[in-house]
Amino acid sequence: MKIDKSLNLVCPIETESGIIYVHSTPLRREVFEKYCLVIAKTFAVIYNEGMNLIAGPRVAAMMLKQLAIEASVWEGAEGVENGLMAEIYRLSNVLVITDQGWRSIPLVEAIKQGYLSENDVSEIEGSIVFFICVSAMHKRSQQATVLNSACSLWETEVTFLSCTEYRDSLPISTETETFVETVTQSSLPG
Repeated sequence: MKIDKSLNLVCPIETESGIIYVHSTPLRREVFEKYCLVIAKTFAVIYNEGMNLIAGPRVAAMMLKQLAIEASVWEGAEGVENGLMAEIYRLSNVLVITDQGWRSIPLVEAIKQGYLSENDVSEIEGSIVFFICVSAMHKRSQQATVLNSACSLWETEVTFLSCTEYRDSLPISTETETFVETVTQSSLPG
């Protein structure tokens, strides 16, 4: 089977105010080419150290940073931090529920607005970097199988849906609507 569309990653995150979803798309080919060595090394270390699907998503971002620092390519305008990680953030959006339904905001803004804790961000970065490594390094025919296996362990999912399409597929309900329904039902004469 030939897969022509790109697989996207969705990470549901349980927060104090309910579940939010992080939707991330894979890197463009030119970005992968620019950072291919550090991505390939991260992928190789994860698998060679036996971390693969179980621990890989938890340590992928930390491993990428460690390897980039060791290779002196983490910092600087073209470094991994300001190049690759900035691109990963640019390609990631957070879906949050509001009174008007689901809203998509850039990952950076979601962090600034306090939707995500430091632990949430670490988990998201690890999952996305692992997703990037698998998407970039496995043959296209293997990607769905490997990613689906990882997703079942990490409670994430891969989808062909864009962020907007995914948002539109989520159930439409808000706390306000639930409250109104409860009040209406409880005010019926018994």
